[in-house]
Amino acid sequence: MKRPELPEASVVVETMKGWAVTQPEFAELLKGLPPDRALARWALALLKANQIPNAIVLLRSALALAPQDPVLWANYGIALNQSNLPGEAAACLEYSLKLSPKQPDTWLMLGLARKKLGDLAGAENACRTTLKEEPNSSVAWQVIGMIKEEQKDFAGAVECLEGCRRSGGANAALLANLGKLYYQLGRIAESSEAYSAASALEPANGHYRQMVRKANFLRDALHGEAVETAIAHYQNSFPAGEVCPDLKEMLGSAFSILSGFGHIEAAGRVGRKMVELWPSNRSVQYLMRALVADPTIDRSPPDYVVEHFDAFAAKFDEQLVGALGYDIPEKLCTAVRRNTGEGRLYDTLDAGCGTGLCGPLLRPMSRALTGVDLSPKMLEQAGKKGTYDTLVCEELTAFLGRSAGQFDLIVAADLMIYFGDLTPLFAAAALALRRKGLFAFSTELWAGDGYRLQPSGRFAQAPDYVRSVADRAFVEVYSGETTIRLEATSRLPGNIYIFRRRE
Repeated sequence: MKRPELPEASVVVETMKGWAVTQPEFAELLKGLPPDRALARWALALLKANQIPNAIVLLRSALALAPQDPVLWANYGIALNQSNLPGEAAACLEYSLKLSPKQPDTWLMLGLARKKLGDLAGAENACRTTLKEEPNSSVAWQVIGMIKEEQKDFAGAVECLEGCRRSGGANAALLANLGKLYYQLGRIAESSEAYSAASALEPANGHYRQMVRKANFLRDALHGEAVETAIAHYQNSFPAGEVCPDLKEMLGSAFSILSGFGHIEAAGRVGRKMVELWPSNRSVQYLMRALVADPTIDRSPPDYVVEHFDAFAAKFDEQLVGALGYDIPEKLCTAVRRNTGEGRLYDTLDAGCGTGLCGPLLRPMSRALTGVDLSPKMLEQAGKKGTYDTLVCEELTAFLGRSAGQFDLIVAADLMIYFGDLTPLFAAAALALRRKGLFAFSTELWAGDGYRLQPSGRFAQAPDYVRSVADRAFVEVYSGETTIRLEATSRLPGNIYIFRRRE
């Protein structure tokens, strides 16, 4: 954006005469300062009093009298940014730095304005210029850390927030954020230390205390301590009167984190304790078999899928899309549009529709849009989006088996992860599709042969296996490598496919 236009100097001079009469404080400033300095001093006082619009008027007036003053341009940019005009603010700050590059605080303000504009690379560059001049600028370190976290570069975010900490910028919120990032990176001992430091600064914060307990449990499990002892430490850490949260939820979370970061032995110890405590829970039994890649399992048990998704349906979109960067619906629907012709309308099935993330993307290309899923609570969320003509709660292959010739397009985003053997599903899809109907889906990548059950309880398929199963009833239209979402500290590799039913 361009810098705002400045008023004519002669107009400002005339206006100042009136201000000097009606504003005694300004008249006093004029007695000892040049007019532009008096205007600037008055403007800064108004900024401190949060009278931002008036301060902007005065700074613009001062600049009309001294248009080459870098400090005035910097203050004007700061005021504009506080008034939620980051584009104009950035233009003013950039001009100030053009006039006088060695202004670390102005570089920092430019970084904040660029971040507000969504220019993360430009914001980081500005903040790093600040650090060249002031290596101990805790705010610059913190802003870069926030940028890295927004970009899902958690290791980079930790490095910057530790820089902020070393520079004296540590407070409870920053330490807790460090604890969260270390937790997401699987650096459990460091997470425990950071959360403990945050809790020491804010002992009344229940979330900090609970995260200390959870991190300590994981730390003990990783160090080989008996799970019974670790559970006792966890439960005994709650003072009298404070309710201990659900133990099953805590152990399930610990199992997921340990297995996700490849700590199979520690995850196994936690899992065995869960089986001991809840012997009738089939989901726990399934995950223990997944932990050792049981080759006799060829699909996830339906009751596990229902329990798993019902449990976090309300937070599914926030967790999967917001926290983990899940983007398969966009990638898959884009591939369909690009490879099948714009403007065509389908009778579409969103297979395993979940909360309906694909729904708004499929609606424009659908005459009729049906969603099917096993989880009633996920379907509740999908219904709230208002994009489906029909929602069905049923096991997918059974639904396809009774829907012969009903669809032109079946889309399955992140569904194959609950099927190992794809043969029955492909046969059912072929039955439900009309002649030349399309089957578009994603898979997690397995680098070996066939398919494999992973410790997460999800299946991954090799591309050659997918093609060998599809070849019986389908012709390949498109395939491409992709990533699905964050898994531990990196993007999970996968594939996207589009197949056309043979005539």
